[in-house]
Amino acid sequence: MSTVNDLREIPLLSSLDLPTLADTARRVRHCSFRPGQHILIEGEQAPGLYFVLGGKVRLSRTAADGREQVLAMIGPGEPFDMVPLFDGGPNPSSARAMSPVSCLLLSREDLLALISRHPGLALAMLGAMSGQLRELVGLVEDLAFRTVRARLARQLLAEAAEGSADLTQQELAGRAGTVREIAGRALRRLAEEGLVRLERGRVIVLDPAGLARVIEE
Repeated sequence: MSTVNDLREIPLLSSLDLPTLADTARRVRHCSFRPGQHILIEGEQAPGLYFVLGGKVRLSRTAADGREQVLAMIGPGEPFDMVPLFDGGPNPSSARAMSPVSCLLLSREDLLALISRHPGLALAMLGAMSGQLRELVGLVEDLAFRTVRARLARQLLAEAAEGSADLTQQELAGRAGTVREIAGRALRRLAEEGLVRLERGRVIVLDPAGLARVIEE
């Protein structure tokens, strides 16, 4: 069962008063997903609003030819699948667990009732949706104006932790909006230039400043 402390860890809900948090804690449902498991499928009916408690969730869309474009990576404290709650439409993207994931699920009916009693929550949700829209605009800019090489460099800089990114070439390709073969060639070129080192299942960033220059090529 979810607790008030769980909800206080979620920025979108942390400003609610104690009675409201307690009421919400009784309404949310805890969900767990194993790595690789789909949480949502693009085009299906949205079950409600998800909040990530632990783990990482990938949001993506899939083209008719099977190519996948990663839209965002969602981590602890962040919500996802907000749009269908307001327009009543289907899921605009698929959500997949990239690690063991625990989430809280709040139904559309409970969320709208909560908003009616606490209008400030609607403003907080608009702020969160605006942040996600800015990220999507940045993604469109990348796809329209940057080369695959520059997009990969940007992803590596964004994802690298302590000099490494624990991502497969397939995962990097999905985030950069290309296919694995093209991503592989671009990564090998970056390795030849001494900017990265390729290892099994991860990429070691050797020259962050050099990757930053690649982004602006």
